Amino acid sequence: MTDKARNKRRPSIYLSPPLAEIADNLPPEKSLSARLATIAERYELACSQPPELTDDERQLLGSTLSGTLLEPLMIKYLDREIEDSNAGDPSELRDLAARVREMSYAERVAMIESLGF
Repeated sequence: MTDKARNKRRPSIYLSPPLAEIADNLPPEKSLSARLATIAERYELACSQPPELTDDERQLLGSTLSGTLLEPLMIKYLDREIEDSNAGDPSELRDLAARVREMSYAERVAMIESLGF
């Protein structure tokens, strides 16, 4: 294996506060790499079945989120962001916001990931 290939499989990462918390709470028998792999597999599973959206809903949501920093609080209050958007017809935005309001946080994340954000 070349050095370049090895480095690609063993990247250096910054331990942001959530990652540092994971690293600090590892069981003695588990590596950080193994724990992150488990989390990534669960995330992949959670995102594998996003809520279905119509083409119009995808367009409204994409326009609403375009240029937005998608932090956890933004996802939590996504319904409000949609309602406050000027990305389309107000009644369509209200309908989409109402639908998003009924979604779990995981469904919201899966939906956003399916749009490539």
